Amino acid sequence: MTFSIRRNNRIVPPIICFFTVCLLWWFVDPTARQQLSLEHQHADIISAQSPAKPVPVAEKTRPDSRLTKPGPGKQAGPGGAPANLTQDDVLLILKTGATVLWRRLPIHLSTTLAPERIHPQNTVIYADTDAQIGSHRVVDVLADLPESVKASPRFEAYREARDWHAHNYYLEQSGLPGDVGTGEGPPGGWRLDKYNGRAATGPRAKWYLYTEDDTYLFLPNVLRYLSSYDHRAPHWLGGLGEMLGVTFAHGGSGFALSRGAWERSFGNTAGEDLVAKYQSFVEASSFGDYALGKVLNDYGVHLGDPETNDRAEGGAWGFNGLPHWRHEFTRENWCKPVLSWHHAHSRDIAMYYELEKSWNFEEAWWDNQSGRYHLTPQSVLTVERPKDASDGTLWDRSWKSEKDCEAACQGWRSCVQWYYYQYECKLDDRIWLGHGYPESMRYRKEKLESVSGWLADRVLDWTC
Repeated sequence: MTFSIRRNNRIVPPIICFFTVCLLWWFVDPTARQQLSLEHQHADIISAQSPAKPVPVAEKTRPDSRLTKPGPGKQAGPGGAPANLTQDDVLLILKTGATVLWRRLPIHLSTTLAPERIHPQNTVIYADTDAQIGSHRVVDVLADLPESVKASPRFEAYREARDWHAHNYYLEQSGLPGDVGTGEGPPGGWRLDKYNGRAATGPRAKWYLYTEDDTYLFLPNVLRYLSSYDHRAPHWLGGLGEMLGVTFAHGGSGFALSRGAWERSFGNTAGEDLVAKYQSFVEASSFGDYALGKVLNDYGVHLGDPETNDRAEGGAWGFNGLPHWRHEFTRENWCKPVLSWHHAHSRDIAMYYELEKSWNFEEAWWDNQSGRYHLTPQSVLTVERPKDASDGTLWDRSWKSEKDCEAACQGWRSCVQWYYYQYECKLDDRIWLGHGYPESMRYRKEKLESVSGWLADRVLDWTC
């Protein structure tokens, strides 16, 4: 797997990060104000937090964003059904730091950033240091800052990390010879978090996904969840945090920013001096999530659904600020999708990854006994569609492939399961387990593969 921030299919993640860096330069070192140049305004989003920031506030109960029927601002595909996202529609941004990189990052290289999970061209790793781990490049987001800025007392940890490395001392504690003892090492590395930003060029992405080195995003669930939203609308989805009237996404929980949110905010600031505009606010801010929230809020981008003005909407139940073993399960969140866990140990991340791979909403060589509607090239011409089904496009194509069959099920609001086999699609609004065909069975040697699928989100509506 190769990695380079200059790959052509990289995107300019929203300039949020550069903007915050500029503001902080402004008050970190007065000489930096003269060195600030607009030629850097292609830098990307902030991934800034500090340990002192508040965890997400408790959310109010809200209805899930189901994949049944796109609502206002939701993303519609052919026939009105949701358009399913793939890994190629997103840029996955992972943030780490010099003092924890070698302890926290390696597990992500074979899980979060595994090539079979997401293409390397759709990922980037940011830190306050540079490193090469096999084919993975870690980008130092602070490298291009003016030397006068990096000479500031606020960059002491940045300079000391390089000094320790040059003297062959490990920054992370792992019980090996040469490790930093307890209480030793460059302090305050987390303070550099709010400076994290970097340019990455390439075509546009529909969504920007942000995660940290102690966070695990369940990518299939996130893609499935985001598929019910229109990336062209200004969505900022994540765990809700609030401070002094500003709403923001809790970065440690992970969050998603749509292309529409970028266009409405940082893509709509031509001629504005954002550094001067937000200088005093950033000076008084204690962490980047809050500053990012202020800017996005001012440009009309809030967490949640912009059409309903529901600030609790947008994955508040799914982007979690704690690991699974410290998470409180209640009646309200029991049937909500899990999109991420935060403060996760490497062992947890390894187990999350194995769990993710075991998820299966489709079952090969299985007949789930769907039978309410039996659609073939001939029958689609005569079978009357149910009243709550979408237009005829999905219905007429249902027999062509298993994906078309599933799309037809999604387009019928009451459908909860489907079955496909060689030009025939069966749909049902009832749940059947059915039966599979053992590997040694003669049927599997003589027949083509049959596939059964269930729309789990809709089934949850029955019980929740």
